[in-house]
Amino acid sequence: MRDTFAGWYGKDSVQIERIWNEGLFIPDTNVLLHCLRHPAKVRDRLLGVFEALSGSLWLPYQVGLEFHKNRLGVEYGAIDAYESLIRDQESIVEKSRDRFRQLRAHPTIDVDRELSALEMYISDFRGRMEAARDSHPKEEISKAVDRLTKVFEGKVGLRLSSEKLIAIKKEGEDRYAKKIPPGYKDEKKDCTGYDRFGDLIIWREIICKAKAENRSVVFITDDAKEDWWWIHRGRKIGPRPELIEEFKLEVGQDFHMYEFGQFLRFAAEHFPVINSNFDLVTKSLLADEQARLHQNASSNLFFHDQITILEDERDQLIGMISGTPGYMNSTTADLAVLRSRLDELNKQISSLKSMSTHSSGDVSG
Repeated sequence: MRDTFAGWYGKDSVQIERIWNEGLFIPDTNVLLHCLRHPAKVRDRLLGVFEALSGSLWLPYQVGLEFHKNRLGVEYGAIDAYESLIRDQESIVEKSRDRFRQLRAHPTIDVDRELSALEMYISDFRGRMEAARDSHPKEEISKAVDRLTKVFEGKVGLRLSSEKLIAIKKEGEDRYAKKIPPGYKDEKKDCTGYDRFGDLIIWREIICKAKAENRSVVFITDDAKEDWWWIHRGRKIGPRPELIEEFKLEVGQDFHMYEFGQFLRFAAEHFPVINSNFDLVTKSLLADEQARLHQNASSNLFFHDQITILEDERDQLIGMISGTPGYMNSTTADLAVLRSRLDELNKQISSLKSMSTHSSGDVSG
């Protein structure tokens, strides 16, 4: 029965060792971007992993394309963070100043002393951020990009023809409707061209390469969505069984997946060079994941608040249009304006809900 339902069984140590010895190692876009996000020692170790695996590495064209589309956003996002943090802290301090100014006659609080302390804090914070900005490692990150480029030289898939992309888009529309992985969580993604089908394009490229070389594949991704992972009660069991079975059917080989942090633990056993500063690397990766989860939670709260405000206005408009007791009566002219506003609100609410769904599903970056 194991052979019939291969995707529903875990791989034993012999299978795993064979994959590591014979398989292709394929990183996702989010994994490549890690090489630009972290401190120098961490960047060096992450790049060292790829260099150690150089003989077994391969990159789908779609992954390379997404990396180049997103890398400047990662780089400049880090640079913009200095000014953004300064503005955030200045806003908080200004609110505190206003609150203290309202307490000029307080019997025990030394308002002038507290205002002075706030001024010292914001001045010191601004100085630290400006110093950090001035020492931002632009050249080092540029060298990391060059190093990454060199590692994958000659190891990138060919760009798919328009005919193949059209065929994948058509296939994707059918698969997404049936919730067949991967990629269906991007169905409502607000994007143009073939971006909505990026994961499926990557999947098709992986299968084509593996079939051509008759090799198993290890896909390394920090995409946490359920259209890649078999998730049970919040715990990732492994790749979606459907992916393993589809790969086995088309290629006749094994397909396996790791999150990057998990992959590094196994890689450290095979490549001694990775063991150095391993704890530092995993700590940095964990901090990055927690930061993205926190950002995602904050985004969801923003979407929830905005949707609630718009839905409240929508309910009021519906009451006015329908003449519900307790609402203002409207003239014919008013009704036309109200209906127009109602249509606009429905579109805004629908758009925000779609954005919220995508934000909650895509926390890997």
